[in-house]
Amino acid sequence: ILRVLGENAIAVRTKAMKCLSEVVAVDPSILARLDMQRGVHGRLMDNSTSVREAAVELLGRFVLCHPQLAEQYYDMLIERIL
Repeated sequence: ILRVLGENAIAVRTKAMKCLSEVVAVDPSILARLDMQRGVHGRLMDNSTSVREAAVELLGRFVLCHPQLAEQYYDMLIERIL
């Protein structure tokens, strides 16, 4: 899934984020991995609105349920907001 996040096609990147969200629903600890953080960060800054929205939705769903993830993703979210 991480490899597909870098594809050129917007629809593929968006679908990859949604698939990643489903995987994280089963095991939220995956978001703690450094490679996952890099992948999500890249999609938070994506040129496509739909990809960015999928990334924000992913984090929004799980950061609230798992506060320890908030610390890891705080800087990325602030960067996205500003």
